[in-house]
Amino acid sequence: MSGAADVCDVAALIDRRGLSPLQLRIIALCALVAVLDGADTSSIAIAAPAIAAKLAMPMRGLGVVFSAATLGAMLGAMSFGPLADRLGRKRVLVAAAAIFGLFTILTALAGSLAALIACRFVAGIGLGGATPCFLGLASEYAPRRMRGALVSVLWAGFPLGIMLGGFGNAWLVRNYGWPAIFLVGGTLPILVALASAAWLPESLTFLVLRERGAAAARDILARLAPGAVGPGEPLVVSERALPGVPVAHLFRAGRALPTLLLWLPFFAGFGVLGVVVLWMPTLLQAGGAARSMATAANVNAFNGLGGCIGMAAAGFLVDRFGAARVLAPAFVVGAACTAALGAAVASVALAAACTGAIGLSVGIASSGAIALAALAYPTPMRATGIGWAMGLGRFGQVALPLLAARMIGPGGAAQTMLLVMAGLLLLAAVAVLLLRVASVAPRPALSAAAAGRL
Repeated sequence: MSGAADVCDVAALIDRRGLSPLQLRIIALCALVAVLDGADTSSIAIAAPAIAAKLAMPMRGLGVVFSAATLGAMLGAMSFGPLADRLGRKRVLVAAAAIFGLFTILTALAGSLAALIACRFVAGIGLGGATPCFLGLASEYAPRRMRGALVSVLWAGFPLGIMLGGFGNAWLVRNYGWPAIFLVGGTLPILVALASAAWLPESLTFLVLRERGAAAARDILARLAPGAVGPGEPLVVSERALPGVPVAHLFRAGRALPTLLLWLPFFAGFGVLGVVVLWMPTLLQAGGAARSMATAANVNAFNGLGGCIGMAAAGFLVDRFGAARVLAPAFVVGAACTAALGAAVASVALAAACTGAIGLSVGIASSGAIALAALAYPTPMRATGIGWAMGLGRFGQVALPLLAARMIGPGGAAQTMLLVMAGLLLLAAVAVLLLRVASVAPRPALSAAAAGRL
């Protein structure tokens, strides 16, 4: 209850209860989408040399192929996030997962570079569009006291997908050839879309804020907390619907500077992780350490393993020590390991250790940033806030691999490229420290929950 005995505040009801089987199902389904995101990142990296040979294109031209999906994911996150705030998280998530799956399957059938780029781009739109939906939906069903930790555990599905995709794709390549990667990788999101349509509920707060959503909200509450709400008890939320364009609210009420500072860790963290995953197989083979796609896939899997551990732990660490004390050092360690990677690619063992350390440290930092984004924005704009922050992360995944493609070449340019990536991670550490200052400024910048974790 909230204040009056005959009124039920649905957000307060969720906050004071534990996790029900329904909430665990929501988190599990949303985590599956994150796993498929990571597996897709690993898929194109492993298949890229074979695709280049099939299309008779130079390896340097792969930068455009790598960036097509992430460019689509950037646009998908920044457009589907506001759509989810307007239309609902569930229906937009189902549509996005279906688009992702269909065009991933079509990737295996692409017979030209243009067709390949188009399929990767549209698949990326679906994949990126799903991210703010499942992060928003899961966070809205999580009690506030564990929201940051649960969001970080949820996003740990991304590096888990890289790890599983690395090992799984190595097996598929050996036994069925590279097209099988995309046939399997496209079928799974379609199955998840069908499962989500059948078993995922809509956000309770979203439904209550919509006048026609009260009946659906009561049905969900009857499953989530049987007997907790009386038959005629009005449902309310402490938040209110926001008028106008959702994106504009990211820069109002003191949110402008924290929003901009929050974007830099997303850009650097996700961008550098993308460079490491996408270019590691090529760097290993160019350095002579790995002579097969399967070996390169296994090295990439260590990045996913480190990232899975780091991202899962990020929310708990931030809750205990504060974002600045966790994220800034993590970015610094990630920068050091990225700088050292240039020498490590001469050895499979050293490369695996380095990429694992990058996954762990940058995984902590980037997942901690996601947890902060989920806490920083109220429900009516949460998908928009997460979507635009993730959009900047996706932009990093677009821009930085393209920059890497231009810098890689003879004469040790790969080492220079890795030093540039390390420098960006150091800038992200500075942004985290500045974010702490902005969040304790006289005018409230972030929500109280988010500021408390800085």
